[in-house]
Amino acid sequence: MSSVVATVKSIVGQVFVISPEGARRVLVEGDRLFAGDQIDTGMSGAVSLELADGRILDLGRDTQWSADMPDSTTDLAAASEQAAPSVAELQQAIAAGADPTTELEATAAGANAAGNGAAGGGHSFVVLDATAGRVDPTIGFPTGTLGQGTSALNALTGAPGSADAGNLVLQPSTLSVSATPTITEAGGVLTYTATVTRPSTSDLTVTLSNGAVITIPSGQLTGTVNVPLAPNDTPYNDPSQISVGVTGTSGGGNLVLTIDPNPAVTQITDTIDTTTVTLTAGSTVTEGGQITYTATLTNPAQTPVNVTLSNGSVITIKAGESTGTVVVDTPTNDVYNNGSTISTTITGATGGNFENLVPNTTPAVTTITDSIDTTTVTLTAGSTVTEGGQITYTATLTNPAQTPVNVTLSNGSVITIKAGESTGSVVVDTPANDVYNNGSTISTTITGATGGNFENLVPNTTPAVTTITDSIDTTTVTLTAGSTVTEGGQITYTATLTNPAQTPVNVTLSNGSVITIKAGESTGSVVVDTPANDVYNNGSTVSTTITGATGGNFENLVPNTTPAVTTITDSIDTTTVTLTAGSTVTEGGQITYTATLTNPAQTPVNVTLSNGSVITIKAGESTGSVVVDTPANDVYVNGSTVSTTITSATGGNFESLVPSTTPAITTITDSIDTTTVTLTAPTEANEGGQVTYTATLSNKAGTDVTLKLDNGSSITIKAGETVGTVTVPAPTDDVFIDKSTQTVQITETSGGNFEKLEVAGNGATTTINDTLDKVDVVLTATTTVGEGGNIVYTASLVDKNGAPVTNITNPLTVTLDNGQTITIGVNQSSGTVTTVAPDDIYKGDQTVTAAIKGVTGGEHFENLVPGTTPVNTTVTDTPGTDNTTTVTLTAPTEASEGGQITYTATLSNKAGTDVTLKLDNGSSITIKAGETVGTVTVPAPTDDVFIDKSSQTVQITETTGGNFEKLEVAGSGATTTINDTIDKVDVVLTATTTVGEGGNIVYTASLVDKNGAPVTNITNPLTVTLDNGKTITIGVNQSSGSITTIAPDDVYKGDQTVTTAIKGVTGGEHFENLVPGTDKVTTTVTDTPGTDNITTVTLTAPAEANEGGQITYTATLSNKAGTDVTLKLDNGSSITIKAGETVGTVTVPAPTDDVFIDKSTQTVQITETTGGNFEKLEVAGSGATTTINDTIDKVDVVLTATNTVGEGGNIV
Repeated sequence: MSSVVATVKSIVGQVFVISPEGARRVLVEGDRLFAGDQIDTGMSGAVSLELADGRILDLGRDTQWSADMPDSTTDLAAASEQAAPSVAELQQAIAAGADPTTELEATAAGANAAGNGAAGGGHSFVVLDATAGRVDPTIGFPTGTLGQGTSALNALTGAPGSADAGNLVLQPSTLSVSATPTITEAGGVLTYTATVTRPSTSDLTVTLSNGAVITIPSGQLTGTVNVPLAPNDTPYNDPSQISVGVTGTSGGGNLVLTIDPNPAVTQITDTIDTTTVTLTAGSTVTEGGQITYTATLTNPAQTPVNVTLSNGSVITIKAGESTGTVVVDTPTNDVYNNGSTISTTITGATGGNFENLVPNTTPAVTTITDSIDTTTVTLTAGSTVTEGGQITYTATLTNPAQTPVNVTLSNGSVITIKAGESTGSVVVDTPANDVYNNGSTISTTITGATGGNFENLVPNTTPAVTTITDSIDTTTVTLTAGSTVTEGGQITYTATLTNPAQTPVNVTLSNGSVITIKAGESTGSVVVDTPANDVYNNGSTVSTTITGATGGNFENLVPNTTPAVTTITDSIDTTTVTLTAGSTVTEGGQITYTATLTNPAQTPVNVTLSNGSVITIKAGESTGSVVVDTPANDVYVNGSTVSTTITSATGGNFESLVPSTTPAITTITDSIDTTTVTLTAPTEANEGGQVTYTATLSNKAGTDVTLKLDNGSSITIKAGETVGTVTVPAPTDDVFIDKSTQTVQITETSGGNFEKLEVAGNGATTTINDTLDKVDVVLTATTTVGEGGNIVYTASLVDKNGAPVTNITNPLTVTLDNGQTITIGVNQSSGTVTTVAPDDIYKGDQTVTAAIKGVTGGEHFENLVPGTTPVNTTVTDTPGTDNTTTVTLTAPTEASEGGQITYTATLSNKAGTDVTLKLDNGSSITIKAGETVGTVTVPAPTDDVFIDKSSQTVQITETTGGNFEKLEVAGSGATTTINDTIDKVDVVLTATTTVGEGGNIVYTASLVDKNGAPVTNITNPLTVTLDNGKTITIGVNQSSGSITTIAPDDVYKGDQTVTTAIKGVTGGEHFENLVPGTDKVTTTVTDTPGTDNITTVTLTAPAEANEGGQITYTATLSNKAGTDVTLKLDNGSSITIKAGETVGTVTVPAPTDDVFIDKSTQTVQITETTGGNFEKLEVAGSGATTTINDTIDKVDVVLTATNTVGEGGNIV
């Protein structure tokens, strides 16, 4: 970490520091400066630094200072010797009795002084912002001009209270400053208190070294100011202090001040913040690998941190970093299952300069997984065994077992290999000797293997094969059957083996049938039909033998030759005759009866029925039929059932003909015929008359018919008749509109013996006509009442005889000409309303008259007539009760600042005499006699640039005149909102005009009004965001703010311009119209001689090319070309990269194709570069290399010879 080279002792205004990394922050008292930090005091800042050797360095406005300058104690001393004494040093000298005007070195040449002053002279100064403020350079004693001596010190040598030249009695007083003693780094508010030992005759202004100002009012000994302290909470042990002194005073009248040199010191204490260190590791690792443990801090360490782990390892996290690691080995690899989980925790952590370093207790857990190695288990057995013998199976492992291994075989056997061994065996019996062909080969495999604690135990899939040899035994098959069967029945033949079959056995019989005996069974059977049964004698005998037998996998299968014999016997068969008929028939229809034989007749059959009819079934047929008539149809209920049976049957030549005794039953149903009944009545009847209802049948009644009506009446129609009547009274006469229709319906019918009786139509409807009767609405009222008493109005309903009429159906509303309404409710004959009698401001009785204006809701009356006679009530004065008149003050709801407001006073009654009203803003309003309104106009608040819309309430404080019984002020005054008139404030941006590459560009944002004058910000800071991403803050009580940025350093020759504008402004909500400037500011950035920036050019080409093809070479710049760049290559080619681009290419032919193997590599390099306008252009890399691949070309070797040659000649 960088070393501390200085500490900030005091600050005036805003001073910024820029770190070597470019981070910019505002300095506060107590900040530490590190090597490489750069201070910029700006236009109105100043700072006092305490250097590492204890000396104080003061920096004024528009000053830049680097923490590396001066960089030695020699340079620092030289610089300090040239510096003026600090404020604290001057205060200490004055407190010791020194006169700085005579004892300090002159700051500039000047005229000879008069009096006791030394030659030269001195001055102090304070930089003033254009805020219309004032600073008096009071230093604690009077001074004069250079042309005259000072005499104030002579005056001070006398007793306190001596007079100066203006007869002001000078008083000595000591000024000291104190502050909040402690505050945490979480920030808050510091209270600074200035105290004098003697009060002054005018306000004393004290300026502190942090820029704050305290005012001690005239006649007071103390004054305070609150200074906010921004939070600077860190997790490190870094308590500090803020020291603030007095940098100047003004005012104070008659006081001669001695400033206490001791600063006001506030200790900034740490708030304990916890830093956590957490351990992590890879979740899995293979056995024999390594685990990397990482310790991570939630904050970077300021000093090395040692983290001790539960496995004994130690991780070191370097200062300035947040993580550190250590690598730990795992156990070596083997073939056994020994994967495990390792859980490691932090047991301790030290260092880092943290306030509170706490290890996270969560362990780092890593699973060590096996690297899987295979162990094989193989099965072997003897190659042959005789049936009934034993086979020994052996399982063999390629590695000894750590735990017992169970090897399961495909025959169900299990071999156990003990722990520590590699083999195990099991003995298995072969099948016992039997009659079947089962000499075979047994192939056994391993189906599963478990145990041994192997990482991967794999059974060998090769089977162990053993051959089992066989021997010959005989099996016999025998045929049996039932001894007798009735003709038409079935014979079951059964074949029986002396041993169960292993495969299906087919046994062929002499009758052609085949019996199959299933595998695993000993018997099988087949069913054979005998000749069909008939009425003739035909008994016989059947003999059957086995002709062949195959299958069963027997060693020797032999058929028994004994036949199976069965006798077929005869039987008597019965023929039945059955009678049937249709189940239903409608009255007047026919019934068809059918007789059916179970066998066809050989001769005619006569079937006699119980109703006397005879059915004949012809020879060769099985059925015959006869038709019988039913009774004729009518409208009455008379359905019935007919049951008929066979009484005898003869003929047909049957062995046995038997009639069925079951009757043939037919239901004779009514064909339903409908009879209707209709109800009628007169179409009209008068209320109070009678209505006769008539019922009419469409057929005569079989028995008396009774009809019930829904009005409670009933009608009877006598048997043999079709009409009946009943007479009922119509509704009675009344005063209401109730003309209506009355419908009566038949609800129930009984009697008449009809198959079906229905009611026709929707009933009988009769209209009941009204007779008109009048009802009057009569109004009455209270005859006499006092002022403010109750007048009761009553509306009543009366008929033509004056009797009360009760309202029905819905309420009546009676409206009076005074606006009141009376409701006469349902089941009521009258209604009332009460109103308050008038009470005016005048003396004497008055009469109140009211009448009926109209009546609504009486549509249900036949003739409702509202009364026309008005009613009168006499209202008498009530002694001792004064009537009140009110006066109300109003004003416009809004007014613009700088405008006018008109206040209006309004009386509730006309004034008897002039009325005068006094307002709490000092104004007054007069309302003339006989009038009700008066006004006054006053100016609104003045105009400014800030949003200060407010409300202003004015009230009446006193009333006189008017001659009212009682005059009261109504309401809570008149309130007017004072609207802002919008005044524009511009945010103007300026910047450094010229700067070298890498130098500082200072951007300043200033507030100016419409006249170009500076505007001081209030309420809260403004943030000005530039389009380069930087922000400028204009603080409270400031009219401008600045920010410094580093000028760009590019790769091209020549100057460049940096253009910046305001992107936006935030925090200016308190301005009426804050307008960010749109003009851009431009800074010219000049090249810095001797510091060229390098641009590289790299040549590339394809890694391979075929001989006879082409190679494209590509040149790539690390920056865009300022002008065209030309590159010469060592193969004679050249590449041009256009201005504004970074890439150029050239294509050249590859070596030519030939038939020889000559694959090679070809490297091309850049030999010369021109153009581009770069400060410095260098070639990167060692050229572009391409492998030239052979293309395969065939060369044939052709043999030729001499075509013909003589014996002994030469053949070439």
